[in-house]
Amino acid sequence: MSQTPITENKTGRVSLTTTRLIIIDDNFVMRSGLRSALEMEPDMEVVAEGENGLDAVRLSQELTPDVIVMDFRMPKLDGVGATRQIIATRPDAKILITTWNEEPQTLVEAIIAGAKGYLVHGRFTLPELVAAVRAVGDGGALITPSLAPVLLDLIKNQNLNLPAPAAPPLEASSGTSPKAIEGESLLTRRERDILELVQGGKSNREIADTLIIEEKTVKNHINSIYSKLHLRNRYEAITLRNRRGH
Repeated sequence: MSQTPITENKTGRVSLTTTRLIIIDDNFVMRSGLRSALEMEPDMEVVAEGENGLDAVRLSQELTPDVIVMDFRMPKLDGVGATRQIIATRPDAKILITTWNEEPQTLVEAIIAGAKGYLVHGRFTLPELVAAVRAVGDGGALITPSLAPVLLDLIKNQNLNLPAPAAPPLEASSGTSPKAIEGESLLTRRERDILELVQGGKSNREIADTLIIEEKTVKNHINSIYSKLHLRNRYEAITLRNRRGH
């Protein structure tokens, strides 16, 4: 845990530097619990609450908090969508996502959107929550350790900070196997529809709602798509779209 920042006021007394927070969660009990827990810390102040992503965007603009603690799944606008909008207008915004969802794709979506931290409910203690807020507030990043390999895989696929190889073959430039493009003909009509929604940035839940099917069915179709196209994750699926020029 980082050290609590301190300042000296005009009287010469040492005082804590307060971290201003907003908490966004559609579950009132969860929201209240987070507020109570964080406000036990003398250097933290919750300045507002909201129950959906639209609230998060509005409150971020109005109050410019130091840290936004926000749920992943919410009505009207979810945490990822809200994060994208907030970062678009406040690139330095510090957002900590909380969720019950442990799927790797959830982590990737949140981080790509611009979140600085990610915690799974039931997998962190109160001290760990406080430490996470402080870490994000101090400009650091915090990711659930068990899901960190997903980000490493994403970085590997994107070839971040690596020099480009001399005269690379066209097929290798995006990190997507030529077999993936060839395999598209093997997809069923439903799988093609789901692949298009995945490439459009939709989550499994959003795809299920759009196609009026169960989320579990969406997951099964995505696993089949990955197998047929020799893909490992959503990033490669999106890269495939870019390769095709869609």
